[in-house]
Parts: sequence; C-alpha cells; structure tokens
Amino acid sequence: MSSSNRRPYLTSNVLDQALLDFCHDNLECKIEMVCEIESPTGTIYASDRNKYVDGTFYEALLVFPTIGRTVGEWLSNDLQFSTLTLELSNVDGRFNNILQSGNNYGGWVNKQVVVKVGLAEKAGTYTTIFKGTITPVGGFQRSINSIIIVARDNYDRINAKFPNTAITYDSFPKCEQKNLGKIIPLIYGDWTVELEPFYAAIPAYCTNGSDPFVAYKEKEVTISGSTLSCVAHALDEGGKIELVTTGSLPSPLAISTAYYVRNPLLDSFEISLSPGGAVITSSGAQTGTHQFKPFTGEPRKNLSFLISENANYFFDTSKVYVRRSEVYSLVPSAEVTNVNGNKNIFEVKQGALWMNDGAGVLIAYAFDSGDEFFVQVRGKNIGYDNNIVWQAHDIIITYGGLIYGDFDLNWETYRDKATPAQSSISTFKSRIWLNESTPAMTYVLSLLEQVRLEAFIDRDLKLKLNSLHFEDWDELTTYNVKNWDVVEGSLRARIDEKNNFNRAQAAFNFLPIVNENSRATSIMRNDDAITQMAGLKISKKIVFPNLYQSNVVASQLIEIVRLASGTIEIFDINLTWRAMLLDIGNFVKLNVSIGSVILNDVPGMIRDIGYDPDGLKIVIKIWSFQMFPFKTWNPGYFGIVSGQNGTITQEI
Repeated sequence: MSSSNRRPYLTSNVLDQALLDFCHDNLECKIEMVCEIESPTGTIYASDRNKYVDGTFYEALLVFPTIGRTVGEWLSNDLQFSTLTLELSNVDGRFNNILQSGNNYGGWVNKQVVVKVGLAEKAGTYTTIFKGTITPVGGFQRSINSIIIVARDNYDRINAKFPNTAITYDSFPKCEQKNLGKIIPLIYGDWTVELEPFYAAIPAYCTNGSDPFVAYKEKEVTISGSTLSCVAHALDEGGKIELVTTGSLPSPLAISTAYYVRNPLLDSFEISLSPGGAVITSSGAQTGTHQFKPFTGEPRKNLSFLISENANYFFDTSKVYVRRSEVYSLVPSAEVTNVNGNKNIFEVKQGALWMNDGAGVLIAYAFDSGDEFFVQVRGKNIGYDNNIVWQAHDIIITYGGLIYGDFDLNWETYRDKATPAQSSISTFKSRIWLNESTPAMTYVLSLLEQVRLEAFIDRDLKLKLNSLHFEDWDELTTYNVKNWDVVEGSLRARIDEKNNFNRAQAAFNFLPIVNENSRATSIMRNDDAITQMAGLKISKKIVFPNLYQSNVVASQLIEIVRLASGTIEIFDINLTWRAMLLDIGNFVKLNVSIGSVILNDVPGMIRDIGYDPDGLKIVIKIWSFQMFPFKTWNPGYFGIVSGQNGTITQEI
C-alpha cells in the first residue's frame, strides 16, 4: 500500500492552493463553511453542520449560501453589487422572537453577514469569502420553515450620494430664488487650462443677489401697525431704506424719509427713525401699493459668491469674468475682494468702470439678476491633484466612509504608473466639477473606466483595481483549468455583444460653462475587424468627461477599440472546489477539450466568481483571450484582427 498522506487536510494549518490541488487529485477535502449573521439581539453563529471553531459553536442551521461576486460590466456606469443569499432554518421557531411581532424584533436591514470557509475546526485556516449587509429591498423574507436573507457587499455602504449640500435660505438668506436648492459643486483638478474658447469655465454662485442693497431694486411691502411684511426681504438690522407708494402711506410714515431696519425676520421687519431707535407703529388709512428701497445715496454692497463645497488649492483673481447677454467682461482684480482662506468664497465690488456694454464701451458695473460669473480655480488639494485614480480614492474616503487601509496597495501602483505611454496614468490630467448628487461608487467607476481600470472588493475585503491594460495581463499564469475541473454540462460560450464594436469616437473635456463635453476625437476604427464582418461598422460613442488632454483621450480610445473589436468570447463555467481561492481579475489557463470546445493553454481573465451550494461549485465567468495576442501570448490562429498590437486607424 502507498504511504502517501491522502488526507493532508487533517494536519494542515493553512488553506492554500497547494492543499486544494493535492486534495483535488485525491478526490477528497474537508472544506467547510461558517456564517456569522448579525441579528436584532446579537450574532447568530451558523453552519451546515454542528462544530466548534476556536471555541465558538456554529450550529447546523443552513446549507452553503449562494454567493455571487462581480467586477461588473465593462464600459458600463451601472454599479453591480456582489450578493449573498442564504436560508436560515427556523423550523422550530427559535427565531420568532426577533421576527415581526416578536418581543425582540428590531429590523434586519443593514445588519452584517460574514461567510468564511476553512478546514473543519481549524480556525487559522478560515478565510472570509463574503462580507456585506442585508439589503433594504428584498433583503429579508420568511417561509414556514426558514428565514431567507439577501445581503450585498460593501459597495452598498460605499455608494453614498455626494455632494449633498444644497444652497438654502438657512445658509444663504440673501440668495436669489433661482439658486435655491442647487447642489454646491465639488471641484478637483486644474480648471485654469484647456478652457478654449472660453475665458473661464467654473460658475460662481451669487449668494446675496436678493439683498436690496446689492440689486438696488424696490420690493413690495405691506404695512400693518409696526410690521412691514415682504417675503424674503433680505434686509439687515440697521439698513437705511425709504418707502415709495402709488397711493398714500399710513400715518406717520412718509416718502423720501430715511428709516432704519429693526428686528428683521425672514419675511417681516420693523423700522425706526434712527439706528436702534424706537419702533414706529403706523395707523390710519392707506391706499395703493407700497414698496421699499435703499435710501437715496446709500452705497451698493459687494456681491458675494460661492464657488465650491470644498476648499480650493488656487483661485485666480485676475481671471474672473461676468457674462451678460452673451457678452463677457473681465472683472479687474482690484474689484475682486474678500477671498476667504479656502478660496471658495469671494466678493465683487460695484460701481467701477469695467462692464462691456456690448458695443465695446465700458460702463460702471451694477448687478443685474441675469449676470453669470465664471472663475478659474484649482480644486481640492489631495496631494496628486490631477490624478484620476487618486481623485477616485479621495471621493471614496471622503464620501464612502472607507479608510486608507480598506484599499489594496495596487491603487498606489496605478496612481504612479508611468509606462507605457498609453497607460502612464501618472502623467494624465483629470478634473472634476460635480453639482449633482451622485452615488459615490457609480461615479468612481466612471472615473476609473476612462483610464481602463475597474474596481471591485476582493477576497481579502480590500477595494482593489483590475487592469484592462494589455501589458498588465498575466499570460504566464500557472492555474490550469482542465476537463476534470469543469462540472459536467456547465461549459457555455457566448460573445459579449454589448461591447463588441470596431469603430468609436470619444467626447471629452466637460466644461460647466456649456454643460457638455466641449471636444471630440477623430473616429478610430479597426479596418481588419470591419472587413472580417463583411464591411459592417459597429460604432460607439465613448465619453471621457474628466480627461481633457486630446492625446491621452485618443490613446485610451485606441486601446479600447483594440479590445472591443476582437469580439470578446465569454465562458460561463462551473468549476470544482479546487477553484475556491481564485478571485476576480485572476488569470487562468484554459486547457479544455469538451465537445467542439477545444482550448489549448488559452489565458483568460475571471470577471465574476460565485459559490453554488450544490456540491460547493465555483461559478465563474471568464473572458477568453483565444483570439487576443498580448505580451508573449500569440495564439497564431487565422482571423485574429485585434489584441495588443491591433491596427487602429484614424478615419479621414
């Protein structure tokens, strides 16, 4: 008899690929699962069998849950969550007290679920394969025998909306009605360059345009006793005003008389004949419509402006412009004042001769409600201010609630990547101006997509980047998928029809002043792919709103067309438990001959990975690179038209 140890899982203290390979060859393993479910009254420790792991008793209350983890769809702004579905036994009613109408019911939404796999009762071998929270929609339901729980990974928590601070009366009581409710923008990057043909691109919101001493216009008022009523009058204590009327004022009030504002509320105020003086109470008959206005000769106040929610790194006071009736005027830097330390608030004086009247004549500037101001700034200081990867990183930390340690170190690798030219992210320039409340991770994925990166939560629960740069792909992977790894009848092949195109154009350089991408590249095309499809041109418009260097955008577009025009083939396969430790973004070699599917040492990238409780199958989706040369991988088949060295030409 052989003396080989056919059951190494009985003595091993680590669950690694070598152990899985050995056990798979001998058709036996001891991989087991434990699950920790946060409930309204504490943690439920459950498993598919009764056992102790490091002193904790896990009770046989469930089978292996169904888990699906994904990197999402390429070139899609739709965020796709990794999910878990588990069925917790309640046949004996033990959990009735924490269900609806139970004495300890407290709700299940946002409660945490953790699933680990390891070797029997050896705690050191257990590794987490899912961590998430119970979803608010469809996350909890029950039958007569069980509780069914659906949880999502941490993307759900990270995906908080941002920016979310709006301009309100409470914060800006003198703001014009047209600006109320607008989201205060968030700004990253350099907004002093690539603005042609515009002088400046960032709008500045006037926050005191309804102040009578700014607009210098009459406002209608009703008078009753000591109270003067006017909705959102925007007057301050001590403001010097006068009254006008189409009829007669109540006694003792008179026109062309200086009155001082007392006790202003949002929609009412009182007046006196001297600053801080006794409040006047009117009485008697009154007719006509009454108004108030600044007392004749009172100076106009400065206009106050808000640029952004965040502090800015730089504000150019020599590049402030006002647009009136599509005519731009430069505000002299001497008229720009009171810039705050965060460089996101400033004022503009009134009265100096600098406004262009449209005929080239300079006139004294006086505020008009339709005036629009634009500025040049450099946004939030994050250390790598123009780097698109680090902008995404900062958004997740600031708004998604993660900390530095929640990120895989490859975020820094791609932030600093300097070669080759088409992937040198450290040299690319990106900027953000966002004035709509947007889910954080959805926006971050759109940023990363522009430089051919994807984010996902890996097996170590780190937020990690997956690269679609050809030079980063692993053509030398040692993990081989062979016939005996594939669950019988599970191999299915299909073409990625969504991202199969051979001709594309990019729109880029979003400018807030026009609220659209201001530039476009030439059309890039793969003529060999078009010929292969009998002349059929499949076109796509791809948007790069945060990139503004034309050469960078063109290089990204070319690489995307190289990938998309090769007709990506997807393999959906159920593998045995030997694939337990594989992860999204990992490469495998496909050595499979099943029916008409014959693959010899073909590298492929894992896009989705799941865990099927039926026999502990590993459900994966793989991009096959059977027809995609890259690095040293050269398939050598007839009909290869794309890949790393695919010929992409500019359409004339």
